[in-house]
Amino acid sequence: MKLKTLAAASTAWLAALALLTASGLTLSTAHLDREVACLFNLVREVRSIMELEVHLLSHEREGARAALTQLPEHAHARDAAGRELERWLADVRENPVTADNADAFKATEREVKRYLAARAQANGTALPVAGAEAGLPEEADRAFAALEHLLAAKLDEARIARERVDEMNRLSEAVSLGAVAMLLAGVLLALWQLSKRAYRPLLAIRAAIDRYGAGAVDARAPQGGLDELREIAVAFNEMAAALAEQRRKQLGILASVAHDLRNPLAALKLTVDRLRPDRPLPPEERLRPMLARIGKEAARCDRMLTDLMDVARIEGGEIELHHETRDACELAREVVELYRPTATAHELRLSLPEEPVPLRCDPTRIEQVLNNLVANAIKYSPEGGAVQVAVAREGAEVAIAVADQGVGIAAEDQRRLFERYWRAPSSSRVAPGVGLGLWAARRIVEAHGGRIDVTSAAGEGSTFTLRLPF
Repeated sequence: MKLKTLAAASTAWLAALALLTASGLTLSTAHLDREVACLFNLVREVRSIMELEVHLLSHEREGARAALTQLPEHAHARDAAGRELERWLADVRENPVTADNADAFKATEREVKRYLAARAQANGTALPVAGAEAGLPEEADRAFAALEHLLAAKLDEARIARERVDEMNRLSEAVSLGAVAMLLAGVLLALWQLSKRAYRPLLAIRAAIDRYGAGAVDARAPQGGLDELREIAVAFNEMAAALAEQRRKQLGILASVAHDLRNPLAALKLTVDRLRPDRPLPPEERLRPMLARIGKEAARCDRMLTDLMDVARIEGGEIELHHETRDACELAREVVELYRPTATAHELRLSLPEEPVPLRCDPTRIEQVLNNLVANAIKYSPEGGAVQVAVAREGAEVAIAVADQGVGIAAEDQRRLFERYWRAPSSSRVAPGVGLGLWAARRIVEAHGGRIDVTSAAGEGSTFTLRLPF
């Protein structure tokens, strides 16, 4: 799992929990608001019904007083109570909370209107008061009983609404607690995943790096956790393995260099022992081959040390180029003439164009590269074999080719030919070496903006072509 995948999954999970929580709370709050509004309206309706009862009683009382005293103030109070009865009836009729008790309200409204009609008829009759009021208490009782029935129904509705409000409150609390628990669980899960897949692997990598830095070259980082950390661990392990392999090769190279230096030094020592000051010098015909051998072995030692020094300079970034314009034909001729006296067992050929080929380069470094190529061609060619150095201009490039008739290089080995410390098996069997010359040569040529190409086949010789910008 990648870090962005873990972050996206954790964010999506927490966002989903937050959205679910918000949705649940919003819905429960909305439903609770509706229930509270319904309960409030039911309370308002109960108040209206109670007002109807109060004004019914007031109307009945003032009507009875007016009938007994014939005083106008009681008649006015009776009429005002009647108007209030009509107004509160209209309020209950026009603003019903629910339709559950519509029949009860209609029955109540009929009884109240029957009572008002009876009271109005009694107020307009010429009968004595006692006769006029004889049937009114019965009408008032029925109207009041209807109001009581309606009030009881509304109180039942209010009680049920209150129970729903209480249930919704409990549900909201449960949803809130559940949401908090889920969010906390989501956060803990995300932190656990982050710790398992990121923090602990990161600590393990850090510990491996610390051990490696402390000198434990076999320390390796565990490859676990997120993909990015696994890639870091793999890269660190590969780097550590590569450094270990490089160190092993360097130790092998040092051993090889020491062994290779021992041979020419031994030859030099034997030759010099024959030229000790307490002994007479050999005849000239014997002295000259001895001096030539001393020069050859000294040049061999110098070449090996030069390769090692070039590797150190290139790896340290200390290689410097001092450019100047030189004739490529002149550079090739100087290198060939340098090896012609010592390579008497080989035929050195030089192919140059008629016109000079100017080249902007560091002549010392280019001569070093050509020296390496020509020395390799001589070393890996059999006695009597030809080594040819050719200079040509090819478009925007100057090509300097060194061809031999040696053992050649197999196609599968050519890919690694310019790797540091690597030597082709066919070359290793013919002559000793460190495997640094071609690597250093390629780095020098690339620093000039050029390249080295090789064309070879096993048993058919090789051609190394140095190509530099014209």
